[in-house]
Amino acid sequence: SGRLIIGWSVDRGHPGPLIFEFISGLLGGIAGGCRRSDNNSDDSFGGSVVKRPKARIGDVFQIPLHPGQVGHGQVVAVNSGPGPLYVVIFRRAWPLDAQPDIRNIVADEIALVAPTMDALIWHGKWPLVGNLAPELDRVPFPAYRITVGAADRWFIETFDHARRRLPNPGELEKLTNPTSVAPIRLQRAIRAINGLEPWDPTWNELTYESVLARCIPV
Repeated sequence: SGRLIIGWSVDRGHPGPLIFEFISGLLGGIAGGCRRSDNNSDDSFGGSVVKRPKARIGDVFQIPLHPGQVGHGQVVAVNSGPGPLYVVIFRRAWPLDAQPDIRNIVADEIALVAPTMDALIWHGKWPLVGNLAPELDRVPFPAYRITVGAADRWFIETFDHARRRLPNPGELEKLTNPTSVAPIRLQRAIRAINGLEPWDPTWNELTYESVLARCIPV
């Protein structure tokens, strides 16, 4: 005989009844395809769930650039700034089978810097290859322009939201609003840097030089 379990699904952003029917010998383990959102494996329903990677400070990840060619980036901050992650992307492209030492990867020139999401890491599209404490003295942490209380009441705020002040003349034009960048934009930008697609001028603000220029005292 089978048994009926009624639960609630929150994976799609709203609760709703979810019914799993277990029929012995026929549909046993059907609930093994149900996921929890905590990135941990779970066999409480008699099945198994793939464990998803959760990004940590220092994680070095691989970025597919072209068949047989990859780039790399590193997580330098988590839950600080405009996005869940703050990452640097290194300039060099490596052969897929090169398996370089992680210390050689992070010693490379930083090409791109941006707050971003963890979707491509979580889904394994940017696989993790190791972890090493980031050299934060190499990483620019820019200030941002924000409005407080009214659309025309501008302030300049530190990357970590710890301090803010009124802007000096000409400063607002140099800064950007605190927005998170889609990871695919970073992937396309580093592809372009390596000559694999045309450069989009909207990626200019992602370059190391541009971000460094926005590091002003607050």
